[in-house]
Amino acid sequence: MKLRLATPGPTEVPQRLLLAGAREIVHHRSAEMEQLIHEINEALPPLFGTTHPVYSIASSGTGAMESAVANCFSPGDEVLVVSNGYFGERFQAIGHRYGLVVHPVESPWGTSVEPGAVAAAYAEHPGIRGVLVVYSETSTGALNDVEAIGELFRDTEVTVVVDAISGLLVHPLPMDDWGLDVVLAASHKGFMLPPGLAFVALSDKAWQAAERGGGPAYYWSFERLRHFYPMSASSPAVSLLLGLHESLKMLAEEGMDAFRGRHALSGLAVERALTALGFTPFIRPPHRRSHVITSALAPEGVDTSRLLKTLSTRYGLTVTGGQADLKGKLIRVGHIGAVDALDLCGVVGAIELALLDHGHEFAPGTGVGQIIRTFNRQGE
Repeated sequence: MKLRLATPGPTEVPQRLLLAGAREIVHHRSAEMEQLIHEINEALPPLFGTTHPVYSIASSGTGAMESAVANCFSPGDEVLVVSNGYFGERFQAIGHRYGLVVHPVESPWGTSVEPGAVAAAYAEHPGIRGVLVVYSETSTGALNDVEAIGELFRDTEVTVVVDAISGLLVHPLPMDDWGLDVVLAASHKGFMLPPGLAFVALSDKAWQAAERGGGPAYYWSFERLRHFYPMSASSPAVSLLLGLHESLKMLAEEGMDAFRGRHALSGLAVERALTALGFTPFIRPPHRRSHVITSALAPEGVDTSRLLKTLSTRYGLTVTGGQADLKGKLIRVGHIGAVDALDLCGVVGAIELALLDHGHEFAPGTGVGQIIRTFNRQGE
């Protein structure tokens, strides 16, 4: 049975990138690695919309989140954490672990946080040192307005930290233009690679925050990253860097406008397919929907925990479900990375087969037909 991934990350890795990562290991201080790193370091900043360096760390995305907190803030510092899902809650947990005074700006799961609520929290807590926000909240599929949030703090000393781990590439994120100070990303989302690489981009304001505050970090130290740049501060994930070098070529070949357009169309197609099968879209206007995943509430009588188990064991497809109170109620179909119309026909076809196994009544082909019609009309 062929195994397939339709999750918000890790994504399926294109064979071209798998082969790049399977090359012989290069010594991390060799001339060959120096050239590879040079080309990577040239290609990354434009993808972040910045003129500043982008640092690569052998880490998961959570490591990048922790590094931002460890470097930019000190115990006792007050921060706002924009929280409308699981990963916003993770930012809160990291802040508490580092002794920060965390003021949550919360919004129900399935909604985008209103920038006005962030402005009101700032008025209530004018002594804050930072704002931590998730761009694309993959636990629900909601997209937060980090452009508006960045604008709120552009002319202040407040450091704006953005978890763009899934949102980068899929959605525009011009870091410098939007006044963002720390932007975090990871390899296993839009870059289409296995997990294990994290990326950190820092503004001048972020460096001032790191120099002013920050705890006794060593591995996570931004200063170490800057000291060793352009090379890695520690032994790098060589195979992943080989894959990243090829990934950056693939992104350049497709072009970011086409890449984002493909993701927007994929999200629209999957939403139409699930709706036709009796699901209810979880993110509704005026809230903003991420193009990383499509989340939907199951039809009456369908337990998504059981449905996902059937998809995995009988059809080899991994799709994610709801977290916390949404477990058993929500399905989250990932379509980030190297995903096209034929992939989505297979994903939705498997969902249809599993729904039939569970006794859900509909005309077979209903969802797959929506995928075909959407791509045939190119979203019109």
